[in-house]
Amino acid sequence: MKLADFLAQEEISDSAFADRIGVSRQALWRYKSGDRRPEWDVLERIAHETGGRVTPNDFLPVPAPAQPVPEMRGTV
Repeated sequence: MKLADFLAQEEISDSAFADRIGVSRQALWRYKSGDRRPEWDVLERIAHETGGRVTPNDFLPVPAPAQPVPEMRGTV
């Protein structure tokens, strides 16, 4: 689950959650927007404070599915 989705679903303000995990509101905003990836200790605190609903994997970029290469027959 994305951190922004968790906070919205639980109706937790950025300020309150930032305080709970020990970061600034600006840092939390960067984590939510994907501009910055949290350090490992912050990822652990996020996972703990969300009851495991937001995990370190939720901050990793998801690669786009591979596109098949068209077969080229009869070309030189």
